[in-house]
This record gives sequence, structure tokens and C-alpha cells, in this order.
Amino acid sequence: MIKLIFFDMDGVLTVEKSSWFYVNNRLGINNRENYLKYISGKLDYYDFFRMDIAAWREKYPEITMEEIKGILDEIPVIPGIEKCMAYLKKNKIISVIVSGGISWLSDRLKNSFGIDEAYANRIFSDHEGKLIPEGEVQVNPMRKDIVMEKIMAEHNVSPKDCIALGDSESDYSMYKAVNNFIAFNSDSDLLSRVARINLSGNIDSIIDYINE
Repeated sequence: MIKLIFFDMDGVLTVEKSSWFYVNNRLGINNRENYLKYISGKLDYYDFFRMDIAAWREKYPEITMEEIKGILDEIPVIPGIEKCMAYLKKNKIISVIVSGGISWLSDRLKNSFGIDEAYANRIFSDHEGKLIPEGEVQVNPMRKDIVMEKIMAEHNVSPKDCIALGDSESDYSMYKAVNNFIAFNSDSDLLSRVARINLSGNIDSIIDYINE
């Protein structure tokens, strides 16, 4: 019996594959060099995270939290999200976002669609709302299993009673954490191979899988 579902955010609950890349593109910033350093192991995730924020502040010294939130609000949600979350709520299935994306976007989804919990990465601002080059990494994109295991323990739920949905290779750690992994709108051959099932299109397509 499914009791809890973990959702990656970017590319699963939203159409956009990366909230970080989206903001960078909107601000006219190319972070490819830092990204390549990160994926090659030359940068740890916290440094990569801080360097993105530093690049925003360097180009726009007065940039504020509200400006970034406004950019994130442009990102469309995946079709079927309202129906999906209403179904989970009705059937008392806990819904949790675990994302390496930006927490302002995960908070928007949580509040808009009644998602139970959301874990993503927080950017800090000063008393005037201007960004500062610090934040809190709640989720290392490559180690989402750490957060998931903590949440399962808090809810006293077994991995066999959980589903996780991911779309990119960084979500392989989600596959390792639970017994039921769904590759959703995935562009990863690895995830497609290891997933219990591959789904695409609207997020409410998971309802049929839950009901099997």
C-alpha cells in the first residue's frame, strides 16, 4: 500500500528542467563553466550553489528576493498537478518535494497545490530583501536519498510503501531510496532502465499506477 510519494520538482512538477538554469538564462548569465567543474568533481555542491548567487549579485548588485521570485513565477507547472495532488490528499497519501532546485519555487507549489512537505535549497536575503551570497543547502541533488530516508523515518514509512518520481540522472539516488521508482518525462537512459515504469505527459498519469 502506497503511503508516501516523493517528487523531484524541476522537470517533474514543472515544465522547466532546471529552476537554476531558468533564472540564469533570464538574467543573461552563463554558468556552464561552473557547472562543468561541479559535475567533474572540481566544485562541491555548496560552492556551486553560492557561485550562482554571486554571479547574479555581480551583474545586478541590487537584485532582490522578489525579483527572483517573479522570475520563478514564470515557470509553468506540469499539466495534471492539481488533479494528482487532490487524489493523494483524498487517499491520505503523503506528498513530498525533494529537489535541488530553489525553495521559493517549491514553496509556491506546496502552497498552491496542497503538497504536504517541500525540501529544496534556500537563498538568503538581507532585511531589505536584497540577496546575500549565502543560503542553505537542504538537498544535495546527487544525494536526495539522505533527505528521503530521514523523511521516511519521521513518518515511520517503509521504502516498499513509497514511490519516487524523477527525470534526470541526478535522481538516481531517489531510485536507490525506495522500492518503487518512476522515470517521469525522463531524458535519462539510466533512469529509464532502472525504473519500475516510465511515464510521460501529465503528472496525473501516476494515479493509474497507484491503483494497480
